[in-house]
Amino acid sequence: MNTKLLRPSTIPSLTWFHGTGSHAIQVTIGFIDGEPKEVFMRTGVNHEHTICDRAWIEALARSISTGLRYGVPPDAYIDQFQGISCMSTFDATLQRVIKSPADYLAQILKIVARPEFVAPTIIEDEV
Repeated sequence: MNTKLLRPSTIPSLTWFHGTGSHAIQVTIGFIDGEPKEVFMRTGVNHEHTICDRAWIEALARSISTGLRYGVPPDAYIDQFQGISCMSTFDATLQRVIKSPADYLAQILKIVARPEFVAPTIIEDEV
């Protein structure tokens, strides 16, 4: 069994936002040693019917973070989440259709998992 990578007190991250009214999605990816190792997701607005959706999204993000820190490659999540559909919208920044919060996360993981992707770093003076 792999050992869980411990989280430093400070890590660099990038945030993507897909705004579609009540179906807004925000994904933040945190990087440890240049690799995606932490995921935060937020979705929707504070309507009664979205409160449980937000809890499921948070649970999904936490479980992905745990998997990434145990060594599960991002491609495993991309393969599982890409194409999951509920209400499709078009993301002008990514130039593609987003089918669900899970699909949006898969699209972002595809970006950060590319070999040519350069993860952000923390400049020592900032800490």
